[in-house]
Amino acid sequence: MLVRFTKNAPTAKADALACVRPDGSSTHAEMPRQGILPHDAFHFVVETTLGWRDAVFGQIAGGATLAHVAKRLHGATIDRSKNIQALQSESLVECLQADQWSGASDPARFAETLIATCRRRAVPPPDIDAEELARVRVALRDFGAAWRPLLPGQSLERTF
Repeated sequence: MLVRFTKNAPTAKADALACVRPDGSSTHAEMPRQGILPHDAFHFVVETTLGWRDAVFGQIAGGATLAHVAKRLHGATIDRSKNIQALQSESLVECLQADQWSGASDPARFAETLIATCRRRAVPPPDIDAEELARVRVALRDFGAAWRPLLPGQSLERTF
């Protein structure tokens, strides 16, 4: 699946995300700005780096719309049994965003925060070791290095 992250004008409240599946079907949504990188970019980097196929982008690749996945994960009634990896991804992204804003914590402290974040979502924490965490952090830096210099209207395209 082709995933296109498009930067909008600095005055815009959001950037744009488009996912085009191999069969030509697609889904589009706004990506609210949240500082360093768009939230959905964090999901993409986490899920591709860790090989997760049942989280946000895996569900989209399987035919779900971005709006449906967002509702499924943030709605009033969440079927946790069918969304464990997606909720774990949401927790991991939350922790990584905090890392980006305040500086990376050591792997043990990060693990404690991840456990607490997963507990709030009532899912078991993912089994992420220090090496995997380091790979995700490097991948986020690489994505950010490509994202930051984009001008309005320019896009990054990646494959899921």
